[in-house]
Amino acid sequence: MKKYFLAITLFVSCFSMVSFAEETAAVNSLHQKIQHVLSEFREDINIGIYVQDAKTGKVLYKKNVDRYFTPASNQKLFTAFAALHALGSEFTYRTQLFLDYTKIRKGVLNDNLYLQFTGDPVFTAEQLESLINSLAEVGILRIKGKIIIDDTAFDQMTMSPGTSWDDQDFCWGSPISALIINHNCVKATLIPASQPGQLVKIELPNYPQSMHFINHVVTRPAATKNCVVKAKRSDETTYELSGCLSASANPYPVEMAIRNPRENVQLLLKHFLEKNNISITGAVEFKPFEMPAKPFARQDSPPLKNLIATMLKESDNTIADALFKTMGANYAHEAGSFANGNSAVREILAQAAQLNFPKTTLIDGAGSSRYNFLTPAQIVTLLQKIFSSSGGSDFVASLAISGVDGTLKDRLKDPLTLGKIHAKTGSETAVTSLSGYLETNKKQTLIFSIMINGFVDPAAKYKTLEDKLCKVLVTS
Repeated sequence: MKKYFLAITLFVSCFSMVSFAEETAAVNSLHQKIQHVLSEFREDINIGIYVQDAKTGKVLYKKNVDRYFTPASNQKLFTAFAALHALGSEFTYRTQLFLDYTKIRKGVLNDNLYLQFTGDPVFTAEQLESLINSLAEVGILRIKGKIIIDDTAFDQMTMSPGTSWDDQDFCWGSPISALIINHNCVKATLIPASQPGQLVKIELPNYPQSMHFINHVVTRPAATKNCVVKAKRSDETTYELSGCLSASANPYPVEMAIRNPRENVQLLLKHFLEKNNISITGAVEFKPFEMPAKPFARQDSPPLKNLIATMLKESDNTIADALFKTMGANYAHEAGSFANGNSAVREILAQAAQLNFPKTTLIDGAGSSRYNFLTPAQIVTLLQKIFSSSGGSDFVASLAISGVDGTLKDRLKDPLTLGKIHAKTGSETAVTSLSGYLETNKKQTLIFSIMINGFVDPAAKYKTLEDKLCKVLVTS
């Protein structure tokens, strides 16, 4: 009997030793493959890499994992996690119109009209028009009073500290106030003219916009290559467009940020009232008001789980920063701001997820600020927490999928990596990052974070590095 147990013990010991040896060999092989990829780039590259097994937590590779990097849009991972915990997956934004129905006489509203905006990041001009249409539907032709707009859900600091001044002209840097309509962007579509040498045609939405376009874009012969369209703000209300489009080019969309959300909503209200033949005697004022118990009409956003999916897959800055301010408002019981959003997210991470990052700076929700700093280890810690949570699979599904959708649609399309990586991208000047989950050829789920800062070469070079590293991980 003793010999029997001794044999079993020796067998188990040998099996364990073989398994350990195989695991060690696999890790060493992975290290060599990663080092080989890194050797193709500069030795002094400022890069952090952390890879671990999602199920066991075993660290498979690490390099500069506690070094602080500017994360760019990898910051949105923290915003998404905190928002789902603090607000709930079914949370919606609500934009409401109020009036005293008893004061309507013969088509005249003998009172003020009230509108409350709460920072819905996906609210559209069409939804605002629908609210105004509801007035015409009950026969209102005149408002004998003012339009009072409450936009106090957020403060009036519309750009986060540390955000590049250049970003404010582009939609990814549009102003974040409680008044968000069409992402606070103006839009145009450029269409090549029928003859080379002519200016392109500009198609605009069928409603007014608070910023205007001056067109200097010329149509070039169909064979022309390397045509570029540039936009430059010439004053507070105008963008000048220059450059060229080839005659064979597809319609070219242009989207630029507005400057003044309050001016924008007034312009749209005037247009939609006139469209419904509704006149108004008073002015538009911006201030809080005592809300009646029930709105006359309202528009709700999609639920938070849908907003999160759009934010993560498409890297939507407007949604991220609106959520950041919303969490701040709920936390501080005052107008949402980037400052109280920072405090709120830290508290949520600490209380709901036991994630304490005392030295981490979370200045905004989108990752636009250059004052944001995270480490690869912190990102992997968060991703591990998400993976182990009850809603982990839904969160993973909200990330961009390699070669399939979102910001990874045109990356990692090789059959070896297609559809196997769910991750969040990050891009700023001299910054690129990629963090998320991947499935190896052996059906092993890995959590990874790759952060690169401080390069002067084109960003595409370092995104290629990220992709090569992911391919190594998938095939390891």
